Amino acid sequence: MIPHHLLSVPRRSRSVLKSLVAREVRVARLECSSTRATLAALPTAWGTVWASRADILRYLRTGEDALAFELRRRFGLGPPLGAAQPIPPDIFADNPMSQAARATIIVPVFNAFEDTARLLRQLTETLAREIGILLVDDGSDDPRIAPLLHEFTTRVPSARVLVHSSNQGFVAAVNTGLNAVPKDSHVILLNTDALPPANWVSRLLAPLAEDNDVASVTPLSNNAEVLSIPRPGTPVELAPEFVTAVDQTAARIGARLVEMPTGIGFCMALNRKFLDRVGGFDTAFGRGYGEEVDWCRKAAMAGGRHVVATNLFVGHRGCASFGPARKRAQVAKAGRVIAARYPDYADAVLDWEQRDPIGPERLAVSLAWVAATATAPVPVFIAHALGGGAETALRREIAGVLSGGAPAVVILRAGGTATWRVEVQGERFTVIGDVGSAGLVHRLLAPIARRHVVYSCAVGAADPASVPETLLRLAGEQRLDIRMHDYFPVSPSWNLLAGDGHYRGIPALDETDPAHALPANAGRPGLSHREWRRRWSMVTTAATEITVFAASGKQLIEEAYPHVAGKVAIRPHRLDGLPRKVAKGGTNIGILGGINRAKGAQVLEGLATRTARQIVVIGEMDGQFRLPPPHVVHGRYKRAEISELSERYGIGLWFIPSICPETFSFATHETLATGLPVMSFDLGAQGETLRTASRGHVLCTPPDDLAAVHAEIERLLS
Repeated sequence: MIPHHLLSVPRRSRSVLKSLVAREVRVARLECSSTRATLAALPTAWGTVWASRADILRYLRTGEDALAFELRRRFGLGPPLGAAQPIPPDIFADNPMSQAARATIIVPVFNAFEDTARLLRQLTETLAREIGILLVDDGSDDPRIAPLLHEFTTRVPSARVLVHSSNQGFVAAVNTGLNAVPKDSHVILLNTDALPPANWVSRLLAPLAEDNDVASVTPLSNNAEVLSIPRPGTPVELAPEFVTAVDQTAARIGARLVEMPTGIGFCMALNRKFLDRVGGFDTAFGRGYGEEVDWCRKAAMAGGRHVVATNLFVGHRGCASFGPARKRAQVAKAGRVIAARYPDYADAVLDWEQRDPIGPERLAVSLAWVAATATAPVPVFIAHALGGGAETALRREIAGVLSGGAPAVVILRAGGTATWRVEVQGERFTVIGDVGSAGLVHRLLAPIARRHVVYSCAVGAADPASVPETLLRLAGEQRLDIRMHDYFPVSPSWNLLAGDGHYRGIPALDETDPAHALPANAGRPGLSHREWRRRWSMVTTAATEITVFAASGKQLIEEAYPHVAGKVAIRPHRLDGLPRKVAKGGTNIGILGGINRAKGAQVLEGLATRTARQIVVIGEMDGQFRLPPPHVVHGRYKRAEISELSERYGIGLWFIPSICPETFSFATHETLATGLPVMSFDLGAQGETLRTASRGHVLCTPPDDLAAVHAEIERLLS
């Protein structure tokens, strides 16, 4: 297959522009139909509102963050996580399809002794006797090739050798083989650098038996253009001994006929029906590249379909005969011919790649690829979808793992519209799928026998009660670590706020406040605080290490679970690129970061009615809270902009208004770096940091004592 990104022919510009315009028109039509669909769905939506009325009223009364997540999930309003496809619950299914009646394998051979010897050994071990094999020696000048091929035919009676007296190229070798194939036989083209697994032929031929209009079938591979795993168009290394391990996952996948623009010639089944209609490969493509695209486009015009063997993975080394430099030259030459003959081909490939109709299979097989290629236990992170400091720390940790040579990591994200979002993330790719059940997550991750499970954050999980069990099952006897970015392992109220919005320390085991328990929901029974702690106690017991980011976090987790005292490690986050110092003399009150109820939004609303100074929130604010003019909510910002924004808004003092104990406060460290006074309540990591900072000021009054807050601000600014 011609790599579509190499088809840079000027005459394509007009067709590409036309296709983009057409795509915009299709999007506009989809939006219209989406509007109609939305209107049609209104009765269902109102039904959901009515069924959820008790929880809605409770949320309006208490403002519980956990309940907000549940309502967002129930109404399909989970935070956007990027492009992902739903993984079908039955992705792993039996494949009862029968094998096509007869087939002949054609193997063009030109030198490449090691690849050829490896392939022939594999064919000897895996092929049924009735499969014919034609080895076309295309004028090899390596003296070891002829004896190797002859020896193979003595062991495999169904094999024959055809010899070219001189090297004529891949196209001529294939045509020589096609002319010798029995007229009632399908054909399999197989490169010498292909790495077929066990029991591969029946799965490759099955689509031909299922649908006689299928002209070609190509398997998944590590090096097969848009069918490459894990990323389309990007080949990855895969040692021959790992091919069967990856294919074992592919073989569990329920086969389906997924159409694509063209087959890919490294391993491709051709239907006899279309060989009779189209003939062999066009010699205009000389020594090779582009010939299978040309044949497939002709077969498509003759009514043929080209499909993916979604339940088969065949390894491919690539460049065994040509070498990288000659390949680039051949591709460029062939690309010009293909673009001239089929102007819409490149757009069809690009559109297919963007839609990625094999996304579920790509995710499943990518997980198997990670398992096969990893030399150390594969990190499996449990994360949320909310961004913020936890996500920053997660990205930094993942970057460190990947830079250390790991092929990829696995992330299970909570907080979207699905039960879990599964991500396979490498240095140059991310494969994503939405999974509807924990059971399917475990089946997808089954190939990864060696794991290092890391809890980062599961706030927003669709079924919070099941998170401890999921962690324990994922870890099994493997290593499990906990990063305390939140207090979710202590209470469903991960910021430890009670239902009335106050922080009162670690809840007692017999706590009855609804904020520290799970209500019954969607047919699932409720969960008391005691039961919540019992389940997470099992997780903390199984954990090898619990990482906290401040001494206050260590104190709280050990108070909740005294048995973990010997495994808690304090590791503050690394702070890079802190803001520069700013000139003093400002008179306004600065608030840094995203502000919601736990971050002190109600405190700011009350302060706004008392102070004559301007409150400036550099960040975003939860929509249920408002600051009237002249107070300002700036919106999103970058760390590098903090000092400039501080000067622009005339900030003279920073206030960290959080009413809960933070596990680590990036905002506190960032504001201190500006050299201005910083004030917070005596809570968590923020209070701990300010108690030892020269310009830090800790309020020992409760957050609802607004008179004391206002008085201290005036004292510091006067």
